[in-house]
Amino acid sequence: MSDADRREAETVLNPAAYAWFRALPRDLQWHGLRVMRDLQQAGVDQPEVLASALLHDAGKAEGASGPLVRAFSVLAVQLAPDWCARRKGLDYRKAQGIDRVLAIAYQHPQIAAERARQCGCDPVTIDLIRNHQDTDRGKMDPLLHLFQQVDDQN
Repeated sequence: MSDADRREAETVLNPAAYAWFRALPRDLQWHGLRVMRDLQQAGVDQPEVLASALLHDAGKAEGASGPLVRAFSVLAVQLAPDWCARRKGLDYRKAQGIDRVLAIAYQHPQIAAERARQCGCDPVTIDLIRNHQDTDRGKMDPLLHLFQQVDDQN
């Protein structure tokens, strides 16, 4: 992450949110930057939307991270959806091992939205973070739908 990348993030985040962003694992920082830049290329320039791009997956930092964990989560949901779905409602703070990984995978939007609220982020930012995986809602909300498409491409 270069100084220019950090400055780019800093221009759309308030100081508390920027400190949180800087504390995230590098892969989550890079992902957020890519989503933000792709939204900008699509014509989005509202700081509250760009802030949501930077922070939307930050809830994943509550647990194990990295490409192997992500691959496991994706494969588990594809191969054993019912088994995985039973982990949605677990308290991720108390869950352990695979249960924790899957609970965080399902709950990371809510985890990140709550932290964004605590950081004083705009309600639009919080709403986009909270709903970025809600495909039904995305069908009715053009901005959320664009956000989801850009996120899926990254």
